[in-house]
Amino acid sequence: MMRTFTTRDGSIWMPSYLTSIDSKTCIGCCRCFKVCSRDVMHL
Repeated sequence: MMRTFTTRDGSIWMPSYLTSIDSKTCIGCCRCFKVCSRDVMHL
């Protein structure tokens, strides 16, 4: 079940999560790895 949150202005926000990395479009910049706060990505 996806959780939704309310922002300061009262609008609804639903986070979107990266579920997989497409090897055909990934350029290997590691930005997704650097910003991951959950320490679940391994390159």
